[in-house]
Amino acid sequence: MKKTYFQLLFLAIFVFFSSCRTTHEAIMGDVIRFSDDVTTTYAYKDGKFKNLSFQSEPIKLYGEKGVNKGEISKLKNFIHKDHRANATSGYYALDLGIDRVKYVRKHQFKHDPNTKYYIVYMTDGLDNASVQLAKNKKQIWFINSEERYVKHIQKKIKNAMGIFKSKQNTFQIFPMMFIGQDMLDNFSKRGLQTKEERIKAANDYMQSYRGSSKGTLTPEVILGEDFKDITRGFEEMFKSAGYEFYIPKGYNKRKVRMTLVNDKKEEIQIEGVLKKKWFKWCFADITYPSNVTIPDKSVLNAGNKLKELYAYNDNKDLHAKFRIDEIKLDGKNYVVKYATQEQEHSGFYETNTEYDANQLANTNAYVLLIMDESTSLGNKTKDEQKAMEDILNIIIKAIAK
Repeated sequence: MKKTYFQLLFLAIFVFFSSCRTTHEAIMGDVIRFSDDVTTTYAYKDGKFKNLSFQSEPIKLYGEKGVNKGEISKLKNFIHKDHRANATSGYYALDLGIDRVKYVRKHQFKHDPNTKYYIVYMTDGLDNASVQLAKNKKQIWFINSEERYVKHIQKKIKNAMGIFKSKQNTFQIFPMMFIGQDMLDNFSKRGLQTKEERIKAANDYMQSYRGSSKGTLTPEVILGEDFKDITRGFEEMFKSAGYEFYIPKGYNKRKVRMTLVNDKKEEIQIEGVLKKKWFKWCFADITYPSNVTIPDKSVLNAGNKLKELYAYNDNKDLHAKFRIDEIKLDGKNYVVKYATQEQEHSGFYETNTEYDANQLANTNAYVLLIMDESTSLGNKTKDEQKAMEDILNIIIKAIAK
């Protein structure tokens, strides 16, 4: 009788965890388009901008049945809508985007710490309408300058995903600028003549749009005079931005070997020991080949060789989950295609048969595209729309496995 009871209990626990995992395999998305105002794929309830009650839910791009082509088409159709105006309200659009991210995190994904959030921000010029929109529509009366509004938004970015808490979600903002005629005219007025001066000025301006959660790579600004180059730059950055893996907590104090493989079948072996350090799970005493570069992102050792890595997940999980950024092999970006894992036991390495890299890939994700639609784009409007569509495809392909 006791045996039957424990079998049923085990089965119930297994079914519970299995059912929980299948609910964490959804990708949702939205688009925000900005010029002198902002248009979105969703609407605020009753026109109230201060609360986080939204009238419509994010578009479901991927679910239990796989990629939802019909819903993706809806999002792409919104990207290709034509509604142009002279002014630019990029900061205001990002402000609304952060509100939307907070809402999605609370309502769609129930504060799931494993959900990934990606904001892709594209502009071609300087902001000149956000401050007034913030006063008129969000009723933020203390915002009386662009500088003050930028500080307000950066504070919101830091609070959105809990940047000061290491166990929060993956959250990244990818800022991109198309250097078109609008920016070139601005450079000329400022006396910036050389290509180096102009790139530095554009890069400095876009820094205020960058953001990420703690322990996650903060994406560099992507600049370009051609949207195809910008798209290629995003693809390279997004694919090589980082790699996540997990180690069963039962491997405590054991040496673990990760073998990473890329598209060219080039292997990298990373070894370390799973430990509890400062009440946190840590992959410590890390070693890897001398021709491999993995920068340490910690405050104390920033820029030095990676020696230890702290888990980003909640202690209740059965696995300690880790993330490494900017892997390079012989100075070139290394994109992991698949990986295997071994653990040392009694002097020998044994393969972890439970290791499945797709377990990390199949988690919730939210994608928010924020795109410029000001008339300064001129005849490049269609190119921008195509670039944002391609970027959406890149993200879905990368995370919908």
